[in-house]
Amino acid sequence: MFPGCIGGDDANDILRDMPDFEAVADDGETYSKSSMMGQSYIILFSAEWCNNPCHIVMHAIYNNLDGANVLVMSTDPNTDITLNEWHEDADDYDDDDNGTGVDLPYPFMKGVEASQELGIDARPTLIFVNSNGDVMAEHEGGIDSIDDLKAMYDLIS
Repeated sequence: MFPGCIGGDDANDILRDMPDFEAVADDGETYSKSSMMGQSYIILFSAEWCNNPCHIVMHAIYNNLDGANVLVMSTDPNTDITLNEWHEDADDYDDDDNGTGVDLPYPFMKGVEASQELGIDARPTLIFVNSNGDVMAEHEGGIDSIDDLKAMYDLIS
């Protein structure tokens, strides 16, 4: 098991089924469990107001897991921050004085119901889902080890 992670000792251990979800993201697309079937993905549960460590984790995934499918879901049902503002704030996290940095290619959406069904109570929380819709690994909090992040990703790729 990885430090800070919830999971079994065997790479084939399924923690649970990913519950059904459906949400419209800031890109205007609707994402659901059924639309994601056949592909592995990571759900990053965060909140519009979570800057650190949430933005650090978003950028760590982008910088270290080439081509990972990532859905960013908010666990907060009550906020005045729009999905677009939240995404822009996350993009701006790594900007330097010239305003250059990474524009995260992830869809940002509400995920309150899915987070409640999964019992998510920490931000950020990463859920690693394989192409069959099985949760293979979970991680709460910041990323202490890029090697551990890659090992969790390897469980679904």
